[in-house]
Amino acid sequence: MDSDAPPSRPMVAIFNSSDDLLFMLRMLFEQNGFVTAVGHVNDLRNGALDLTAFVNQYRPAVVVYDLVPPYAQQWSFLDHLRHNSPLGGRPFVLTSTNARMARELAGRTESVIEVLGRPFDFEELLHAVQRAVSNAS
Repeated sequence: MDSDAPPSRPMVAIFNSSDDLLFMLRMLFEQNGFVTAVGHVNDLRNGALDLTAFVNQYRPAVVVYDLVPPYAQQWSFLDHLRHNSPLGGRPFVLTSTNARMARELAGRTESVIEVLGRPFDFEELLHAVQRAVSNAS
């Protein structure tokens, strides 16, 4: 291994339903040493995004996922992604307009997921992703 090679930057996959938030989150993470890949939650849900190809291409270390209404139905989909998809085993940081509901749903699982309500503090989100990457390493 070349000791002069730059350190590898962790990849963050960002799934959100808002183009504006996708742009802002991408800028936040990239300005803080991460590489990003983005996708729309709706494209993920309706199969327009090939998740296997996405994961094979980007190999995300952590996933930032926006939990949208209807929450219980979307949680079922998210739980499937976390356990039965190419994203399985990766840490997830959730954002949601209803943090209380997201925390309640996340509390039903065996693994810990960090949940941030919107509007969220960008520094808090950055720290959550940094913790998720550190814990996954």
